Amino acid sequence: MNKYPFCLFRIPEKGGRVLWEITNTCNYHCSYCIFSCENKKYENELTTNEVKEVIQDLKQNNFSYIKFTGGEPFVRKDMIEILKYSSELGFDMDISTNASLVTNEIAKILKEINFPMVHVSLDGYDKESHEYVRGKNTFEPTLRGIKNLTENNIYTRIGTVIYKENENNLEDIIKLAIKLGVNEIIFSFMEADGRLNGDDNIISKREIKDVKNEIEILSKKYENKINVKYSFSENNTSQSEGICPAVNKFIYINNLGEISPCTWVSSKYKSELTLKNSKFNEIINSKQIQSYLKYIRENEIKGCPVSRRD
Repeated sequence: MNKYPFCLFRIPEKGGRVLWEITNTCNYHCSYCIFSCENKKYENELTTNEVKEVIQDLKQNNFSYIKFTGGEPFVRKDMIEILKYSSELGFDMDISTNASLVTNEIAKILKEINFPMVHVSLDGYDKESHEYVRGKNTFEPTLRGIKNLTENNIYTRIGTVIYKENENNLEDIIKLAIKLGVNEIIFSFMEADGRLNGDDNIISKREIKDVKNEIEILSKKYENKINVKYSFSENNTSQSEGICPAVNKFIYINNLGEISPCTWVSSKYKSELTLKNSKFNEIINSKQIQSYLKYIRENEIKGCPVSRRD
């Protein structure tokens, strides 16, 4: 039974979940990037050894699942080493990538360590619709990376963000995913956050109810070929019962080693200390992080305190 149906993230029944922005460097320049990542080197990101120390601390503090994201995680030359180390310590994992740097060699290594799932962002059924938001010369590299994954039997999930240029072509995107041998596809709505910063010119204006119904129909139509899902709701989940799992069973770590209870509250609740100069437990028990739990408790908040479309 899911104790946190209102949460925007999947929370494991045993242990806790970490969303880790392992780097802010990215070789793409997506127009809606929530972290406004750039193709440059960011100073003070955690080193390989520092990352491993954090992984050890996470294990000791009963965290069991790590989702690595970025930026583009595979721009880090040590990313495979990090994944291997996490696997050796028994973590369940997945990784979000644009797949452009996923070579056949990398895919083979992922297969060797029985990597559970790779999430690849694909926002169009053709070059034009994908590159409209992801930039020039990004479609073919992404397809090539996806093929490397599926041909090595890595469980591959495509994440598609619905926006004005693809909102009426959801079935075409599903057909492309099937052709590529993908196991799963999940749709979400683009938000005017991050690099868009309130600009809703390319945001989809379709009714959530209509999109939800279409996806459910397509899910049944292609159920023998691919698992089709969506990650949004018509209802405001903030009123659901249950206490937010943040801090105790969910944390977000950014590329500089700063910790927040959740990505959606990171601007208000974020550690002043970093994992470069402080221990995990010291940060988790700091005033900045514990103030979130105080806020939840004193305001008797049930469900997700952040009201969002997805």
